[in-house]
Amino acid sequence: MLDLNTIAHLDLPYENLILTGFLGVGKSAVGQYIARSLSLDLVDVDEEIELQELMSIGKIRELYGDSRLRALEYEFCRHAALKRRAVIVVPGAALLEARTYGILNQTGKVIVLACDLGEALRRMHIASEQRYRDPTLRRRMMSRLRREYEIVNDERLLQLDTTHLDIEEESSLLVDYWMTGKPKGGHFRYGPPPQIVPPEKPVVAVNTRMQNPKSGSD
Repeated sequence: MLDLNTIAHLDLPYENLILTGFLGVGKSAVGQYIARSLSLDLVDVDEEIELQELMSIGKIRELYGDSRLRALEYEFCRHAALKRRAVIVVPGAALLEARTYGILNQTGKVIVLACDLGEALRRMHIASEQRYRDPTLRRRMMSRLRREYEIVNDERLLQLDTTHLDIEEESSLLVDYWMTGKPKGGHFRYGPPPQIVPPEKPVVAVNTRMQNPKSGSD
């Protein structure tokens, strides 16, 4: 596993590491961990929007609609794309917009963090149990999760499945890919995870003699 403490600032490529994914996957936590470990600038687009607008992302969407939220995301991503050797955390829905994807993809490596939905819900509950229990906040969170989950269907984007990884393992794999451009290990993929096909049920032979005991020779 790559030791982040051995990496100097100038060892990193002159481009950004852009982390995206759906709500609950933990992109902000791993972004903070990498930025802190390597002493890098961190731009969390959601946090920047909420600080400027003085309200949550869910509230902005309820009051002003998706068009206002997409415009804010684009503006903050446009400014973030001017940085180099920075960690940029972007909500999954923002990357579904062609113009936002275009400006970020030109200035860094974009990686989608993904995990099983059950694991995402568990992480959301651990991160903020009080918010998770509030019916209104939970409804907003579930609505946002469904909307942002579409990012896993974008086959252009490299994904890292974090379901069975801790934050140190995630960070090591992400920084290694950032530096080499080569995804290593079986946790990376393009496009959605393969669907689990249940095994076919074995064909049970029917004993016609048992069904009709009177048939046959006497």
